[in-house]
Amino acid sequence: MVDKEVRIWINYFDQNLSRKHGRKLSKALTVPEPKLAEVLKVCESLGYKFEVEEKKYPRAWFKPSALVILKVPNNVGKYEVVKLIGKKLVELRVKSQQPDQRYSPQATSIHKS
Repeated sequence: MVDKEVRIWINYFDQNLSRKHGRKLSKALTVPEPKLAEVLKVCESLGYKFEVEEKKYPRAWFKPSALVILKVPNNVGKYEVVKLIGKKLVELRVKSQQPDQRYSPQATSIHKS
């Protein structure tokens, strides 16, 4: 199967941006100030090959950004890719913010009778 290039700006996933300034998804599928490392981790987990270019997104030139060029199967649309990355990015952010249950104060406290 022949792959095609899809260009993804990390600003597409920034919950703090309006759609006018470049957010492509609903706020439910975005995170505040996404990091390039997070987006690349999601792309790797989805099996996409990618290149990164440090550039400013034209609609939000005032924010740091990067352009990720993905190699995706020819039968997959850009919006499908963006939506899937957004969903996985939210899952990654939620997972990283959950406290570790093994070391929670409730698990290690001793109750006096």
